[in-house]
Amino acid sequence: MIHDAASLADWLKTTARHAPTADAGAKLLLSLQSGTQPLALATAGTHALTFLSGPEGGLSLAEETAALACGFMPVTLGPRVLRAETAPLACLSLIALMPHAPA
Repeated sequence: MIHDAASLADWLKTTARHAPTADAGAKLLLSLQSGTQPLALATAGTHALTFLSGPEGGLSLAEETAALACGFMPVTLGPRVLRAETAPLACLSLIALMPHAPA
């Protein structure tokens, strides 16, 4: 599902209303910070995913903190930093290639 344009704060409020359940899937934050886990590990066995990908240069520390407070888990695509336009496409491609990806 693609949502209408909204401020990050409003969008996070909307996603925070959805309580995490076993079938709700994972909420993933593409992060440039240290301590993130690889995307493949975070999505293992999960079919429903919500991604948050920031602008060029990534989200600010305050924005990432707000996302983490709303239940997002920080993930990485690896050691390279991708452009804002290509990072979401890389996520979708990786997920489609994973053995557990839905048909």
